[in-house]
Amino acid sequence: MNAAKHFLLILIAIMALSGCAYRYYLGMHGPSIRAYPDIHSGHTEDFQCLSCHGPDSNSSAPPTTHPSFKGCLKCHNNR
Repeated sequence: MNAAKHFLLILIAIMALSGCAYRYYLGMHGPSIRAYPDIHSGHTEDFQCLSCHGPDSNSSAPPTTHPSFKGCLKCHNNR
């Protein structure tokens, strides 16, 4: 393989292993809590997100795929 293919392969591997953090920096935010304002009104802290979407929650909310990632609302509070 030439250098460009190696670089592309390494870049894809990094993006696949880094969770959703790279998406925030590239402007590709996760689903916005603003899509469900009646459920999410007043949520301003990560612990509030994880209380429903965390792995230990008994909620019917969809679980997060990255419970240890900090900054839920940085990615999920976009307009």
